[in-house]
Amino acid sequence: MVTQTKKLFTLEGKLLTPLLTSNSFFQKHGCWIKIVNNLSSNKKPRRSYIGLLTKGERKAPNQLLAFRGFIRVTCVEQNEERGRKRMEKILAYDNLGCNSNQGYGKIKWLNYKVEPYKKEKQPQYKKFKIRKGLGPNYPKPLQRLLIALMLHDFVHTEKHPSKIYQEITIEDLEIREACLNHHSTILNGNTLIKLIKRYDSIASCITRKRSYKTKTRYDIAEGEIDFSKLKEEIEEKQQSAYRLYSFIYCSQEINRLVEAISFGKSSLRTHLLLMVNLAINEYYIGRIKITKGKISLSAK
Repeated sequence: MVTQTKKLFTLEGKLLTPLLTSNSFFQKHGCWIKIVNNLSSNKKPRRSYIGLLTKGERKAPNQLLAFRGFIRVTCVEQNEERGRKRMEKILAYDNLGCNSNQGYGKIKWLNYKVEPYKKEKQPQYKKFKIRKGLGPNYPKPLQRLLIALMLHDFVHTEKHPSKIYQEITIEDLEIREACLNHHSTILNGNTLIKLIKRYDSIASCITRKRSYKTKTRYDIAEGEIDFSKLKEEIEEKQQSAYRLYSFIYCSQEINRLVEAISFGKSSLRTHLLLMVNLAINEYYIGRIKITKGKISLSAK
């Protein structure tokens, strides 16, 4: 039996008028349609907003998302006749998108080609892992940064109170200053503040995936948390980055707490551990530098 190779059908055109659609990438007649800024690249298309008036109604015009630029239609088929028929259906359109009967989405077709289909190799990304333990001995300045990252949400700041409702007493004055001011513009020459801001922001972007507002930091129905005891345990381990990390990693209480009230599915434990691991990874690749006992962020 002879096996047929897959064919890639490509149809390209230019948008003469804005195409009204909520997404620049959509499907029609089994073909994928993508709007691009330029046919020589896959850059994002130029977007604009179109105001449409409703006849007989005195109100602000409806604002609709529109795209300008070029259009590329692709279809992969093993049966060449089936692929050709799908392309013919698309070629029959002079306009695409919403309100095409009003002149929007008018297309001038430019190119059409059929070629053997070559599946693109997907890039292999290394999976980000949260360490079970901190591992080898790190330089003291890095250890102090890791301690600051793990303690920063347990003090009252100008943006939010302590996320365990009680403020811990931080013995190291530089770390305490960094934790208190990580939401402010105050730096006072404290390099830890800039680093806390960086990893707090990155970790928040990763964990805050779905908005889900809650009224409390944890579900009281599952049992109350003894915050006084939790505060004491954190304070007791604040001198050692290794002990503090192991405690947070194993703490079910901190895992039950949410990192942000507006994102009730985000775990405070995951947030803190993620910050620490981001910092360690950047230390290994040389993004974090330690010079003469001082820690800093490389400009590269």
